[in-house]
Amino acid sequence: MMGFLGKANLMKKCNKAVSVVLLTALSVAAFSVSDCKIPCVNEIHTVEAKTDKTEKTVTKLSTPEISKLTNEYEGIRIQWGSVADADGFYVYKRQKSSQPWELIGNVPATSERSLLDLDSMKDGGLYTYMIQAYKGELLSPQSKAKTITRVVTSRVKFKIEYKQKAARKMQKMVNDLRTGGQSWAWNSANTTKVYMQGLGKLSYDYNLEKIAMKRAAELAMSFSHERPNGKDCFSALDEAGYKYSSAGENIAYGYKSAKAAYKAFAEENNKYEGQGHRRNMLGSSFNVCAFACVRVNGVNYWVQEFAYTQDDSDYEKAVNKVKKTTIEIASDDVNNYKKTLNGLKAKISDYPPSVAEITTTEVNGRKVTLSYTKSKGAAGYVIYRSRRKKSGFEKVGTVKRQTTLSFTDKKASKKKTYYYYVVPYRIAHGDMIYGNKSKVVKVKT
Repeated sequence: MMGFLGKANLMKKCNKAVSVVLLTALSVAAFSVSDCKIPCVNEIHTVEAKTDKTEKTVTKLSTPEISKLTNEYEGIRIQWGSVADADGFYVYKRQKSSQPWELIGNVPATSERSLLDLDSMKDGGLYTYMIQAYKGELLSPQSKAKTITRVVTSRVKFKIEYKQKAARKMQKMVNDLRTGGQSWAWNSANTTKVYMQGLGKLSYDYNLEKIAMKRAAELAMSFSHERPNGKDCFSALDEAGYKYSSAGENIAYGYKSAKAAYKAFAEENNKYEGQGHRRNMLGSSFNVCAFACVRVNGVNYWVQEFAYTQDDSDYEKAVNKVKKTTIEIASDDVNNYKKTLNGLKAKISDYPPSVAEITTTEVNGRKVTLSYTKSKGAAGYVIYRSRRKKSGFEKVGTVKRQTTLSFTDKKASKKKTYYYYVVPYRIAHGDMIYGNKSKVVKVKT
């Protein structure tokens, strides 16, 4: 079986056409990073000069603006724009509009305007955030609230065979297409072959290649421009800190050689709707390229990445061997990939909830009540008890709400010594994910 996909526009779904294989295409049209990634914040403030003319009195702060909410392995990241004259920012959260805002962070203006909310591990949960700037006791108006659906991910580690010597052969093929006599694509009406004039050769970007290799490994799990973690393919560039102003991606599977994969991408016999991959290879808004290939269960997965960047990269030897890699998969999809993961002998890890420490104990006859701190990322708590300090612990109860911070053991006996500890938990892909246990506390009834 063979197939391929390519990204044609960040804001559009993949276009599909069928010939001998499945085709689609996707790319990001040229854009400014500031326009696309971090919306500008219009700042309005009033400044009154003091008589000594060396300082200014701020009487009003402009309204901050949340620029981005992102799902990450550890939690949800909140990013926002600058506010002139602010000393810092308060970050608030809630999960229901009927709830009051909960202050979850105080970020100085001198720090990065970003906060990672570690207490946001309810898969599919809705989390709403709001920002308020401050200077001393002066507060700005509240920002417009923004809501995100939490997509919890699991980290998957496995070994995979890379075939980068073969993948790199595509650079010459693509550059020959760009600079030779076949640099054409159909117009949208399929009436005229439009020849691309003045295209230069694309430089090979070894930093972009690492991203392409990651994407190739992800394709073995999910053959799509949507990554297994639920994000679009261009998020792989952002996560790597890659600086670019335009980008495109072509993907394919099943082709046994770089030449065969390239020929499919070239789409010489297709009309406009089926030439998204070709237009990516002929893109005038790109100046670099990188390619990758992995082999899984006898099937090759191919990736072409294109971008425009101003950052040079240093040569690196092609990886042509089995190598360890780590990718993230949306936790609720892990079971869908179990067959592939088992075949790769993959190890799955999930971000655990933070420790909940026992703060107080209270004895009332045969009852022992424990109070403990809230665990970030927990869905609930499991309480263990023993008559010995270092062994023999057994579960005596489960608390199924994160915000219920006490438990009463009603089965204790009088005039006995007990030892307790608490373990927070959450649920991912049907499994219990446990955090570290609390310190053991001693209780005499």
